[in-house]
Amino acid sequence: MGKKSDPPPPPDYTGAAEKTAQSSQEAQTRADWANRPNQTTPWGQSSWTSSAGVDPSTGQPITNWSQNITLSPDQQKALDDQMAMQSGRSDLAMNMMGRVGQATSQPFDWNNLQQMGQGGGGMQTQGAGQGIQNNVAGAGQGIQSQLDPNLYGDQGRQRIENAMMERMKPQHEQAQAGLEGKLQNMGLTRGSEAWNREMQRMGDQQSRERFNALDRGLAEQQGQFGMAQGAGQFQNAAQNQMFGQNMANAQFGNQAQAQGFGQNLGQNQQNFSQNMQQSEYQNRLRQQQIAEQMQQRNMPLNEMNALLTGQQVGMPQMPGFNTSQSAGGANYLGAANMGYNSAMDQYNAKQAQSQGMMSGLGSLAGMGMMAFSDIRLKRNIVKRGTLPSGIGVYEYDIFDRHEVGVLAQEVQQIRPDLVHVDKSGYLMVNYGGLQ
Repeated sequence: MGKKSDPPPPPDYTGAAEKTAQSSQEAQTRADWANRPNQTTPWGQSSWTSSAGVDPSTGQPITNWSQNITLSPDQQKALDDQMAMQSGRSDLAMNMMGRVGQATSQPFDWNNLQQMGQGGGGMQTQGAGQGIQNNVAGAGQGIQSQLDPNLYGDQGRQRIENAMMERMKPQHEQAQAGLEGKLQNMGLTRGSEAWNREMQRMGDQQSRERFNALDRGLAEQQGQFGMAQGAGQFQNAAQNQMFGQNMANAQFGNQAQAQGFGQNLGQNQQNFSQNMQQSEYQNRLRQQQIAEQMQQRNMPLNEMNALLTGQQVGMPQMPGFNTSQSAGGANYLGAANMGYNSAMDQYNAKQAQSQGMMSGLGSLAGMGMMAFSDIRLKRNIVKRGTLPSGIGVYEYDIFDRHEVGVLAQEVQQIRPDLVHVDKSGYLMVNYGGLQ
């Protein structure tokens, strides 16, 4: 109902953006110039030069920068000497390529190396337990006619001894394998002093076990013989005495042979240790031969690498400084956008205010009613807008109320058909015709 006002025109965003970019470029140019100081140090000088150029991608003018490093005379001489030495090392390395190729072209010679050591060899226990095989010969001959030779003679005794030895053999082999594994886990090597000591201790123990087994076999045979002897009590006492003497002789023989067995076992241990030492010496000699042959093959290559990886040429570093950062140009685009937004906010506020003030007038017009609008009845009159017909819209107090409406005298000049005179003499307006 109020007179329509146009919103503010939008700003020239393209022009503002171009102007912002130009300002930013000018600020960056100032920062670039601030970050191009000439520096002078005891090692030399760093300087900058500039020239006009053209950006090949945009065709726009740009500034080309060049940084120049000038060394002091001493530094320049040191650099020249280092480069000369590096060039010389490269030449030497190139000349060594023939030696490297010759050294590595031949296959590794494994045929002429010292043979691997064969270890200490197994310990021999030959003769162990043989001392009692015939020591009881003739024992109890007085009852031979009543004893089965397969049970109580030499054959029976040999059978008992063999059976007991066979039962002990797996246990001894298992014990030896277990001890070897334990020693290896402890980090001991075969043939070392600790290794040999533990193996000798286990051999002594197994020898004692075999001896005890043979002794038990003999005792078992004696028990069986004693049982059989009960059936031959009719033999004379002279034969029993002879049997006891034979048994004593057998025990003496057993002890003598056991002592001989221990001596043989000690000699075997000593031979084993000597063989292990000889084997280790052969292995060390073989390793030394391998290492020497490898050194002969790799020495030319190592020498060439040492030349190529020698001292490198170094460039003196200029001291650092706090670089200047671009503060950025004026943000014309942002300013234009903010100005436009501010104008739109003001426009919207005015529109909202006008719409609010017109709401009362619109309600009267929608009802199509007659209302007093005589200026003589109104106080505190303030104009708030204008209708499309040119009639003003006012805010005022009337009849102790605050209202929004028109002035009858003003409407009478533009639309006299909408104004009527009340019998009281005051003017009334047909608000329905104002639409």
